[in-house]
Amino acid sequence: MLHRFLETNDLDAHIAVIRKAYGERRDLMVEVIKREFPEEVRCTEPEGGMFLWGELPKGVSAEEVFAKAIERKVAFVPGLPFYVDGTDNAFRLNFSNSTPERIEEGITRLGACLKEVLARHATPASGCQCDTGAPLEI
Repeated sequence: MLHRFLETNDLDAHIAVIRKAYGERRDLMVEVIKREFPEEVRCTEPEGGMFLWGELPKGVSAEEVFAKAIERKVAFVPGLPFYVDGTDNAFRLNFSNSTPERIEEGITRLGACLKEVLARHATPASGCQCDTGAPLEI
């Protein structure tokens, strides 16, 4: 089956299309992150792959942010399962499977949630007031 696929499809052309699309989506996600995320949140700018990694300030759990984000119908992957040392302030964002519009909306919502969670850590009385639009996975 793989042999037949390779004989009847231009793999190099397909890879070129995917690289262009992923690059454009990555660039958009990085641009929106720089605009919407609090300064205390750091993110990678990968040269390849399908994911960006984020790091929250020490003491802020990605699981806490995830719970608030899900309430606002936006999802990401908390980093805890990827670390053997128990690191819980990292998270992974996927730019390969979303349209530019969904990336823009999802990162904007996530940025609002991050700001609220970080503000709550600074002042315990606040809560996440993010927009609750249509569900998005980023």
